[in-house]
Amino acid sequence: MSESAVIADEAMSDFTAEGPAFPLLIKIVATLFIVAIIWSGLPAMQHMQWSEFTDTAVVVWGCASLVTGLIYFWMLRSRTSIRDGVIEQTWIWNKRIAIDQIRQAKFIYVPHMTWLIAPRLVVRSGVSATVFYAAEPAVQKAFARLVSGG
Repeated sequence: MSESAVIADEAMSDFTAEGPAFPLLIKIVATLFIVAIIWSGLPAMQHMQWSEFTDTAVVVWGCASLVTGLIYFWMLRSRTSIRDGVIEQTWIWNKRIAIDQIRQAKFIYVPHMTWLIAPRLVVRSGVSATVFYAAEPAVQKAFARLVSGG
Protein backbone atom coordinates (compact mmCIF):
# COMPACT_ATOMS: atom_id res chain seq x y z
CA MET A 1 0.00 0.00 0.00
CA SER A 2 1.30 3.47 -0.78
CA GLU A 3 2.26 5.99 1.91
CA SER A 4 -0.76 8.19 1.17
CA ALA A 5 -3.05 5.16 1.54
CA VAL A 6 -1.51 4.39 4.94
CA ILE A 7 -2.24 7.98 6.01
CA ALA A 8 -5.81 7.50 4.78
CA ASP A 9 -6.11 4.33 6.88
CA GLU A 10 -5.12 6.23 10.01
CA ALA A 11 -7.47 9.12 9.23
CA MET A 12 -10.35 6.81 8.31
CA SER A 13 -10.13 4.71 11.48
CA ASP A 14 -11.71 7.57 13.46
CA PHE A 15 -14.35 8.41 10.84
CA THR A 16 -17.93 7.20 11.30
CA ALA A 17 -20.75 7.40 8.76
CA GLU A 18 -23.81 5.30 8.04
CA GLY A 19 -26.79 5.41 5.73
CA PRO A 20 -28.91 3.59 3.18
CA ALA A 21 -27.04 1.77 0.44
CA PHE A 22 -29.46 2.69 -2.35
CA PRO A 23 -31.09 6.05 -3.18
CA LEU A 24 -34.84 6.52 -2.68
CA LEU A 25 -35.59 6.79 -6.42
CA ILE A 26 -33.87 3.47 -7.12
CA LYS A 27 -36.02 1.90 -4.39
CA ILE A 28 -39.14 3.42 -5.94
CA VAL A 29 -38.19 2.17 -9.42
CA ALA A 30 -37.54 -1.31 -8.00
CA THR A 31 -40.96 -1.23 -6.34
CA LEU A 32 -42.60 -0.18 -9.60
CA PHE A 33 -40.87 -3.06 -11.41
CA ILE A 34 -42.13 -5.57 -8.82
CA VAL A 35 -45.67 -4.16 -9.11
CA ALA A 36 -45.45 -4.28 -12.92
CA ILE A 37 -44.30 -7.91 -12.87
CA ILE A 38 -47.18 -8.91 -10.62
CA TRP A 39 -49.71 -6.78 -12.51
CA SER A 40 -48.70 -8.22 -15.90
CA GLY A 41 -48.67 -11.76 -14.51
CA LEU A 42 -52.19 -11.70 -13.08
CA PRO A 43 -54.01 -11.96 -16.44
CA ALA A 44 -51.69 -14.78 -17.49
CA MET A 45 -52.44 -16.70 -14.30
CA GLN A 46 -56.18 -16.57 -15.07
CA HIS A 47 -55.61 -18.34 -18.39
CA MET A 48 -53.19 -20.99 -17.15
CA GLN A 49 -54.06 -24.65 -17.15
CA TRP A 50 -52.92 -25.46 -13.60
CA SER A 51 -53.10 -29.18 -14.28
CA GLU A 52 -50.36 -28.76 -16.91
CA PHE A 53 -48.08 -26.92 -14.48
CA THR A 54 -45.18 -29.37 -14.07
CA ASP A 55 -43.02 -29.88 -10.99
CA THR A 56 -40.09 -28.36 -12.88
CA ALA A 57 -42.13 -25.26 -13.69
CA VAL A 58 -43.09 -24.91 -10.01
CA VAL A 59 -39.43 -25.14 -8.95
CA VAL A 60 -38.26 -22.63 -11.58
CA TRP A 61 -41.09 -20.20 -10.77
CA GLY A 62 -40.50 -20.59 -7.05
CA CYS A 63 -36.73 -20.02 -7.33
CA ALA A 64 -37.20 -16.99 -9.57
CA SER A 65 -39.74 -15.52 -7.13
CA LEU A 66 -37.48 -16.21 -4.14
CA VAL A 67 -34.42 -14.58 -5.74
CA THR A 68 -36.43 -11.58 -6.93
CA GLY A 69 -38.04 -11.15 -3.51
CA LEU A 70 -34.74 -11.46 -1.61
CA ILE A 71 -32.94 -8.95 -3.80
CA TYR A 72 -35.87 -6.52 -3.60
CA PHE A 73 -36.13 -6.84 0.21
CA TRP A 74 -32.41 -6.27 0.75
CA MET A 75 -32.32 -3.42 -1.76
CA LEU A 76 -34.90 -1.63 0.41
CA ARG A 77 -33.22 -2.54 3.71
CA SER A 78 -29.49 -2.47 2.95
CA ARG A 79 -27.28 0.01 4.83
CA THR A 80 -23.63 0.92 4.44
CA SER A 81 -21.41 2.06 7.30
CA ILE A 82 -17.84 3.05 8.01
CA ARG A 83 -16.71 2.85 11.63
CA ASP A 84 -13.70 1.71 13.59
CA GLY A 85 -11.64 1.23 10.42
CA VAL A 86 -14.20 -1.13 8.83
CA ILE A 87 -16.54 -0.72 5.85
CA GLU A 88 -19.70 -2.81 6.08
CA GLN A 89 -22.89 -3.21 4.06
CA THR A 90 -25.88 -5.25 5.14
CA TRP A 91 -27.13 -7.46 2.33
CA ILE A 92 -28.35 -11.02 1.75
CA TRP A 93 -24.90 -11.82 3.11
CA ASN A 94 -23.17 -8.93 4.88
CA LYS A 95 -20.16 -7.44 3.16
CA ARG A 96 -17.35 -6.32 5.44
CA ILE A 97 -13.72 -5.31 4.97
CA ALA A 98 -11.14 -3.68 7.20
CA ILE A 99 -9.73 -0.55 5.62
CA ASP A 100 -6.17 -1.71 6.29
CA GLN A 101 -6.83 -4.82 4.14
CA ILE A 102 -7.77 -2.78 1.05
CA ARG A 103 -5.12 -3.00 -1.67
CA GLN A 104 -7.01 -1.10 -4.38
CA ALA A 105 -10.12 1.09 -4.29
CA LYS A 106 -12.20 2.84 -6.91
CA PHE A 107 -15.11 5.16 -6.12
CA ILE A 108 -17.70 5.28 -8.89
CA TYR A 109 -19.77 8.44 -8.59
CA VAL A 110 -21.67 10.20 -11.37
CA PRO A 111 -22.41 13.80 -10.30
CA HIS A 112 -26.07 14.86 -10.57
CA MET A 113 -27.08 11.23 -11.32
CA THR A 114 -26.87 9.72 -7.83
CA TRP A 115 -30.67 9.53 -7.76
CA LEU A 116 -30.48 6.95 -10.58
CA ILE A 117 -26.96 5.50 -10.50
CA ALA A 118 -26.08 4.44 -6.97
CA PRO A 119 -22.59 5.61 -5.98
CA ARG A 120 -20.34 2.68 -5.11
CA LEU A 121 -16.90 1.84 -3.83
CA VAL A 122 -15.18 -1.13 -5.46
CA VAL A 123 -12.36 -2.49 -3.32
CA ARG A 124 -9.83 -5.28 -3.75
CA SER A 125 -8.18 -6.94 -0.82
CA GLY A 126 -6.62 -9.77 -2.80
CA VAL A 127 -7.97 -11.59 -5.82
CA SER A 128 -11.60 -10.76 -5.14
CA ALA A 129 -13.46 -7.46 -5.44
CA THR A 130 -16.21 -6.23 -3.13
CA VAL A 131 -18.72 -3.52 -4.00
CA PHE A 132 -20.23 -1.21 -1.37
CA TYR A 133 -23.15 1.03 -2.41
CA ALA A 134 -23.80 4.37 -0.69
CA ALA A 135 -26.77 6.72 -0.98
CA GLU A 136 -25.86 8.72 2.13
CA PRO A 137 -23.72 11.82 1.34
CA ALA A 138 -21.60 11.32 4.49
CA VAL A 139 -20.70 7.79 3.38
CA GLN A 140 -19.98 9.02 -0.14
CA LYS A 141 -17.61 11.66 1.28
CA ALA A 142 -15.85 8.98 3.33
CA PHE A 143 -15.46 6.83 0.21
CA ALA A 144 -14.02 9.82 -1.69
CA ARG A 145 -11.59 10.53 1.18
CA LEU A 146 -10.50 6.90 1.23
CA VAL A 147 -9.79 6.83 -2.50
CA SER A 148 -8.05 10.22 -2.57
CA GLY A 149 -5.81 9.22 0.32
CA GLY A 150 -6.84 12.15 2.47
